[in-house]
Amino acid sequence: MIRMMTLLLLLASPIVYAQDWNELNDAQRSVLGPYEGRWKSFSAEEQARIATGANRWATMESASRAQAQQRFDAWQALPEGRKRDLMNQFDQFKQLSPEDQRRLRAKQREFKKRSTDEQKRLRKRYQQQNRAGGQGSVDQLKRRGHQGQQQRQPQRSQQQKSAPRSSGGPR
Repeated sequence: MIRMMTLLLLLASPIVYAQDWNELNDAQRSVLGPYEGRWKSFSAEEQARIATGANRWATMESASRAQAQQRFDAWQALPEGRKRDLMNQFDQFKQLSPEDQRRLRAKQREFKKRSTDEQKRLRKRYQQQNRAGGQGSVDQLKRRGHQGQQQRQPQRSQQQKSAPRSSGGPR
């Protein structure tokens, strides 16, 4: 029985093995050439992620490559503080429910459809609201989701309210 459980655990767990440089295909080695000397220093997970990215890059059309390169260059040119803010914003976005993520993406698409002047006007209004203590869209969605969770939780009776909560697991 223990052997069977061990075998099932091994088969079910996503194991990533380190990949030797020579095991990469020609396209991957071409893209990753500058990293050949450091390849063994990457963890197995990093190697797998990087190799997958190299495959994507190698199969991209030239227009897509140019666009990706422009975006990367723009990212590299950002000040460190702005990069950190954007990464934090992305982390907040990933914590949203899939429904709220879809809603936020739809709002972004609507925004992009507007004229440049209208976008500038909306950005200015948004910044003024934030300076006045308003919250950004991600925070609003998180709050809305949290309020919805509170509404779905059953109300505690008067006796339960007066009784102290245990420090055990969540209720």
